Amino acid sequence: MADKLYYLNKIMNACDLYHEVELPDFFTLDHPVGSVMGRARYGEGFSFSQNCTVGNNRGIYPTLGQNVQMCANSSIIGDCNIGDNVIIGANSGVKDENIPDNCIVFGYSPNLTIKQKK
Repeated sequence: MADKLYYLNKIMNACDLYHEVELPDFFTLDHPVGSVMGRARYGEGFSFSQNCTVGNNRGIYPTLGQNVQMCANSSIIGDCNIGDNVIIGANSGVKDENIPDNCIVFGYSPNLTIKQKK
């Protein structure tokens, strides 16, 4: 039954969120069309928009801290540790990198721009 509901959601909403993915108790999704949420570890307050991807690289999934926000068309791939209160900017991609707490991230790995939030 769970598989059937997963495929129904995927067809109707174009959001790939498998029932075995362990999301936190509190999370938000804003227009999640085209998003794929993999088997990462998600912290409380996780938020994502359209066309976002959280996925693996060579079988290793990321770990996301609390209050991580993914803006439209952003991705977090592979061996990443994303700190608390981090915003991944629109059209940005983090791959196999660690991001400290309280930052805003722009660009694509390995050429990321990381700014401390004030």
